[in-house]
Amino acid sequence: MDKRQIFKVSMVSFLLLSLISLFSLLAQELKLDIKKNVLDNGLTILTCEDKSAPTISYMTFINAGSREEKPGITGLAHIFEHMMFRGTKEYPDFDKAITSFGAQTNASTGEDYTSYFVNVKKDYLEKIIPIEADRVRNLSFTNEAFRMEMGPVKEERRRGVVDDPDGFIWDELAQTAYQVHPYHHPVIGFEEDLEKNIQVQDGLDFKKNFYSPGYTTIVLTGNFDTPKALELIKKYYGDWQKTPSPSLNIPAEPKQTRERVKNYVWKDSEVSPKLLIAFHGPNFEIKDDDFCALELAARILFMSSGRLTKKLYNDLQLVEYISGGMEDRKDPGLFEISTSLKRGKSIDEVKPLILEELEKLKNEPVSERELEKAKNSVKAEMIYRMDNPLSVAYTIGHFQTAGGDYNLLFEIQKKYSEVTPGMIQQVARKYLSPENRTVLTLLPKK
Repeated sequence: MDKRQIFKVSMVSFLLLSLISLFSLLAQELKLDIKKNVLDNGLTILTCEDKSAPTISYMTFINAGSREEKPGITGLAHIFEHMMFRGTKEYPDFDKAITSFGAQTNASTGEDYTSYFVNVKKDYLEKIIPIEADRVRNLSFTNEAFRMEMGPVKEERRRGVVDDPDGFIWDELAQTAYQVHPYHHPVIGFEEDLEKNIQVQDGLDFKKNFYSPGYTTIVLTGNFDTPKALELIKKYYGDWQKTPSPSLNIPAEPKQTRERVKNYVWKDSEVSPKLLIAFHGPNFEIKDDDFCALELAARILFMSSGRLTKKLYNDLQLVEYISGGMEDRKDPGLFEISTSLKRGKSIDEVKPLILEELEKLKNEPVSERELEKAKNSVKAEMIYRMDNPLSVAYTIGHFQTAGGDYNLLFEIQKKYSEVTPGMIQQVARKYLSPENRTVLTLLPKK
């Protein structure tokens, strides 16, 4: 047997093993032993042990993002993410205090919440908890520190929005699709607000309202002992004073009644043509089946063997990439389609093909085989997400904050399994209509 034959046999064996592994994976049920405790002050604690892991992930979720900001002071939640690394009286140099244990730490701000994580060896949990509790409770907040942090935030906005074509067009999509709801404004904030409007008192008010026990969820995953961890958390958070919840008046987005279209030309000629198409959809609470049916519709179109991926990327080779999905938000999000065209290709070639496939979803039931592949894709992705403590912690915290209950993590799997071809057709007709559509294009400068 020559080397080429050996290679072919090896590849066949590898593919068979991969398929067996995939089928075994899909046969699994998502099993996580999550325990919930709520302290008297309103702090929520979610724990999920995994004794096989050498590490732990300690995440702090603040149930406030750009959604909770008011017009004129946008970007506050993101500024606070930066401020949380400034230090406290007890630990004036946060980075030095936390990395002395070999820990990894970072944070992110979104529309619905802000999250902070620390990954560390299981032996150092007792050292990490007091540092994390101290910074969320006793952050050093001065006018000088606040103003100093504005500089990096404004620079981040310049790099991520002003000088980045992808950041720019996504920013414009939110402002075009949403007219009233605070999803309209960017997480990083409007330039005028960062430059002129935001005052230190706005930051102090945001801290008082949202960096409080009732708006905080601690998620702990990995190799630890739950009773001991709870004892430590109660020790350092238990006397954190409970505060009244702020009165929020978040306006509902009115129904869109006509298509919105915006076309842009980028400031240089090197960028590839870009096309974004979005439709208003449901929220993430999955009280009905619409969210799951729309997400499966997106898989049918955009997974690696999906209709539009195969047509536009593989067969016609018109695009560099194409993707889509249903946003999982507290309030109704967008069903989004994003594509970047190959140089020299035209929006007028690509857009009609996308809209044609959307019409097919309305007029022709998808096959059972396509739908089953989409369901397997969702299930496999969820199981793969559970391969390390940080992914588990983030997933649990996301379902708790954006969905309102971590148990949705299990309920949504059942919802996906119950979706039928008729339900795909129904949500396509309900949401993917021309009058509910927002279209943005970005072309290179000639």
